[in-house]
Amino acid sequence: MVIKNRLFPYPVLCEDSDDYIEGEFYVNTSLVEQGVNDILVKFEMNLENPGLQELISKGMAEYVIHIECSDTAFRTVIRTSSNSETYRIMNSRVNGNINLLAMIVSKDTISGFKNDYLNDDYDGINITIPKASILAYENMDPIHISKNYEELAEKDSIFSIIKKMRIDQNEHNKIQFRLDQDRIKITVDDDIYNNYIKYQNNSAVQSIMRSLLIIPALTYMLEILRTEDYEPYEDAYWFIKLQNFYKNNGLNFIDDIINGEDMISDIVQDMLMLPIGDAILRISEVLGE
Repeated sequence: MVIKNRLFPYPVLCEDSDDYIEGEFYVNTSLVEQGVNDILVKFEMNLENPGLQELISKGMAEYVIHIECSDTAFRTVIRTSSNSETYRIMNSRVNGNINLLAMIVSKDTISGFKNDYLNDDYDGINITIPKASILAYENMDPIHISKNYEELAEKDSIFSIIKKMRIDQNEHNKIQFRLDQDRIKITVDDDIYNNYIKYQNNSAVQSIMRSLLIIPALTYMLEILRTEDYEPYEDAYWFIKLQNFYKNNGLNFIDDIINGEDMISDIVQDMLMLPIGDAILRISEVLGE
């Protein structure tokens, strides 16, 4: 949400208006913490206008921060009278740019509004500001969340799907996993492989593919690294990519994941943006209902 070229029937403190001759309103944003499960964002409100500050102190106005991620359709609002606020967002709810809009909004109708910093054009005018009106705003710089979850699930990144011909067409073999120096290998029967190739680019089926193939492959990989010595794999292509992946998310792959205390099932689901639930929700789409 961005406010552009909007006209208000009352004075508003912002960069786009000369309603006020002095003072400003802006919010400093910092990404305090970014983990696999969630991110923690801190907002520091800066208001240089005693009149508007008094309205907030009296409970007649409040700070409002609108948070929106167009990539995931996530949207929420923070309301506070504090000059400092932290907010935790689940990592699975956002990706890419998080757009932010900071506002000061009236909580009640304000009759006879006055402010010492108003432009002279408002001299002698009786100003009434309705409830839930924007008194000040700032189009804030977006926060970019880089996760690269998708590349972990692509067959041409750290996984290889290998076809194994069945000798007896009446029997199916177990899907097998193996850690090589280049990729995490997933070996499947020829008919399973053919179906995988057929549907791999179907967006409705991708979550199902990840749940059925990628989740057990990553689970196998983490079990091996936790129960056996991980050092032989430290130069492997997939190991290095996972190290970089977690480094970009503020974690250490060896200390926090391999030697960490989180359940492997939780780690894998977070890594792939909760594909099991997404797969179940997409069943009707797959069936064309």
